[in-house]
Amino acid sequence: MGTNVRRSSAGTPSRRRVLEIFGAAAGLAVAGGLPGRAHADAQLFTWEGTALGAESTITLAHTSREAADRIIAMAVAEVRRLEAIFSLQRADSELSRLNRAGRLTRPSADMIYLLTEAKRFGEMSDGAFDVTVQPLWTLYSDHFKRNPGDEAGPAAADVKAALALVDYRRIDVNPLFATLDRKGMGVTLDGIAQGYITDKASDLLREAGITNVLVNLGEARALGQHPEGRPWVIGLKDPKNQKRIERNIDLANNSVATSGGYGTVFDKEGLFHHLFDPRTGRSATHHIGVSIVTPRATHADALSTSVYVSPASETDRILRRHGNAVAYVTYPDGSHRTFGA
Repeated sequence: MGTNVRRSSAGTPSRRRVLEIFGAAAGLAVAGGLPGRAHADAQLFTWEGTALGAESTITLAHTSREAADRIIAMAVAEVRRLEAIFSLQRADSELSRLNRAGRLTRPSADMIYLLTEAKRFGEMSDGAFDVTVQPLWTLYSDHFKRNPGDEAGPAAADVKAALALVDYRRIDVNPLFATLDRKGMGVTLDGIAQGYITDKASDLLREAGITNVLVNLGEARALGQHPEGRPWVIGLKDPKNQKRIERNIDLANNSVATSGGYGTVFDKEGLFHHLFDPRTGRSATHHIGVSIVTPRATHADALSTSVYVSPASETDRILRRHGNAVAYVTYPDGSHRTFGA
């Protein structure tokens, strides 16, 4: 996830006020349902913490610190609720229980929705997006823990065995149960859940009357514009040098998600990473960075993974199938291309 917005380095969620007082552009409507109030009355408030392991921020404008803290706390509570459903790091999460038993009785509405969306994106991408790649992640992680200096990766026979457990079509989900129909299968929702949690938190803030806010929970979504009357500016990291910003993009009433193999690497050289091509069982090498801009962060998240693991020739087709999306793509040679702009 290469979206680069101001983040906290702390692992424990915290909330603090950003000391930025708006200028003298009186009359600008600001967040919190305060149209017509003087621009100088409002301040930016930012919560910084983590969501599904990603450094996260929620930034909004309000004239009242107390009200801003209360509204942000409501959004953070929603994030925590959804983490309890989708986190692979929590043994008691719905996802962990599904993976352990291969069956989940009476899944939550959020789990039903997201598994259904995951299957839809699997179809849309001709199988490139597949949330059942967790056995591959386990294989590579275990292999490199045992063989840290290996340059070849897992044996072909082991990859083939793991691939036999990868097929999103073998997920069955309905209001009564969710099942994985082959023993040893496992689901990871990391390629779509962060976007979904971003959308849910954003929708909650909008329902609370917040109309100018940037939610960045690993993927980013902007409601309205920056309170200064301009778009929010998002920096996309250079996949070859994550300390450098490759490009800035404007975001208003839109979302952006980034996929890059550098997010989780298994070997020192970074040749083996977590973005697997579910058709080969190997780390995808067609791109080194893909950022998608589209209204819903859920869709941007899934699309960025779909495009990243697919051959470059498939990018335009995947985007056309979805519609209303822009892709910023970086190839292994460092060249760039923009689709849908």
